[in-house]
Amino acid sequence: MRNLENKLKNRKINYENLLKYGFKKENKKYIYKTKLQDNQFEVRVVISDEISYAKLIDLESETEFILVDIEEATGKFVGKLRQDYAEIIDNIIIKCTTKEVFKNKQSKEVISYVEKKYGDKLEFLWEKFDDNAIWRNNQNNKWYGALLTISERKLGIESDNIIEIIDLRYQKDKIEDIIDNAKFFGGYHMNKKSWITIKLDESIDTKEIFRLIDNSYNLSIGNKCGFTGDSLSQKVYEYLLTIPKGKVVTYKQVAENLGNKGLARVVGNILHKNPDGNRYPCYKVLNSKGELAEAFVFGGKEIQKERLEKDGVKVINNRVDLKVYQWNENEGK
Repeated sequence: MRNLENKLKNRKINYENLLKYGFKKENKKYIYKTKLQDNQFEVRVVISDEISYAKLIDLESETEFILVDIEEATGKFVGKLRQDYAEIIDNIIIKCTTKEVFKNKQSKEVISYVEKKYGDKLEFLWEKFDDNAIWRNNQNNKWYGALLTISERKLGIESDNIIEIIDLRYQKDKIEDIIDNAKFFGGYHMNKKSWITIKLDESIDTKEIFRLIDNSYNLSIGNKCGFTGDSLSQKVYEYLLTIPKGKVVTYKQVAENLGNKGLARVVGNILHKNPDGNRYPCYKVLNSKGELAEAFVFGGKEIQKERLEKDGVKVINNRVDLKVYQWNENEGK
């Protein structure tokens, strides 16, 4: 029998996903069975609140084939069985559970905020340190945050109390003003000239932490335009209102209007979260080739095409001729 407790450590079981995967609920246990090696063997996985385990059964003798759990047992046949058996277990863990290392209230609120606003999930990069994770900006792969579980002593506090912390980027020229070693600390395991650390123990209001996350995200994309967080998004939406009927712009063009052409990908991310497609005409924004967006947020490229043509913009093969329809903001000045 292979005990699965270690594999389920710091993971939350999604019981609905277990049923979708093929598990059957029997009393308080969830049981899954599947065949291996031309129906000669059967994998049986049991997950419950009390104990979770897996067995490989030799169907001819109806006994457990324990060699797959004995490291000393070698050979091509046993090796292949062991590999297939492990892959089934790992696939169940991946598809039916989620990582849940950080358990206090503020940590969960922060994780939820980042996922909803930026679409980013925590990445656990270090197998030996599975209580450490980071957020990566999907536009350029730069880190903009990290969640870690550490002893308070690591922050210079005379205590061995285990806490959850967040590391965030911060403006280099202002970092000395914010560090007080009480609520704000120099970046733990980060460059202390450009990162800060905050304890997620509600010593700082959660909304303030959200603001600092937005600030860190913008720093990670090299935002030199002076706007941060929601103000950056609002500037994008306000710009959409200035585009004349029958004209289109590019992501880069919007970014240049903000003062930083490097924000083109960020503009796309903001438009994908447009709160009101009727008020803010994001359908007028195209890539540098004039192509429609496959993932246009309000119904895909067919809806984008429909809205553009209603404005008098001709769309051929899902592309707009920018030489004809791109808005020149300097026209008439």
